Amino acid sequence: MTEAAVAIIDGDGGVIRDEQAIRPLYSIAKTFIAELVNHHGLELTAPISDWIDFDWVPRAEDITLGHLLTHTSGLRDYGALPLYADAVAAGTEPWTDEEFAAQTLHLPLLFEPGKRFAYSNPGYWLLVQILEQALGTSFDRLVTDTGERLGLTDTRVAHGQFADDLPHYPAEWIWHGVIISTPLDTARFMSSPGISRLKGELTAVADAPPPWRDAHYGLGIMVEPGRMYGHNGNGPGYSAACFHFERSAHTICVLAKSAQEDRAFDILMQLAQTLPD
Repeated sequence: MTEAAVAIIDGDGGVIRDEQAIRPLYSIAKTFIAELVNHHGLELTAPISDWIDFDWVPRAEDITLGHLLTHTSGLRDYGALPLYADAVAAGTEPWTDEEFAAQTLHLPLLFEPGKRFAYSNPGYWLLVQILEQALGTSFDRLVTDTGERLGLTDTRVAHGQFADDLPHYPAEWIWHGVIISTPLDTARFMSSPGISRLKGELTAVADAPPPWRDAHYGLGIMVEPGRMYGHNGNGPGYSAACFHFERSAHTICVLAKSAQEDRAFDILMQLAQTLPD
């Protein structure tokens, strides 16, 4: 059963639909992280070795912030690891940073940085560490500051148990952090001017399923040039999607209580068919 909460806003910020719910955004957090990197002017060509020790990432001098943001670093992911799935299913304590790193960052790269696209959650954990070091404050505070700057009233970083129906899945199982928010806050964030600037560096994403026609990944956003940009988020119990549609200038956010992957995106794309050209 899907319980979807929806927000739709127009190009002037007018609220067309607003259904209240506070839910996890899962990978939409990547867009928040990318917006922070852009807003604070961190240099995308800088090697991550400026902040990250070689004990964490042996090839740190060859990987840039831009590589992390575009998932072109060659760093591995943990999402499909049986070891990770088994640990989550067993209800064990979340891995420590060292345990996550042992399964991902410490291993040889999948390819030379910049050569192709491979989704990497650990790359965004590294970006959080870099932001905290460069700006001298916590990720929690940075997200709160983003909310104050953009007028988001119900957006924050979660810790521990973040949903009543997920007692054995604390936020720490998602290495880059969990942001919880409302559909309206998330739509306002995705339609803010800084997000459109994240389209500046696009990497083609091969074999993207329908309804994608020409899928690309920018700096923390999924992009179909000239059509839409935003991000999906999927995890235990919940599915999230928020996209800005360029021709109509409308933004739709769907936060669904559903274990079906991409359920929120499916609902969002159905709603998008009703938008004006």
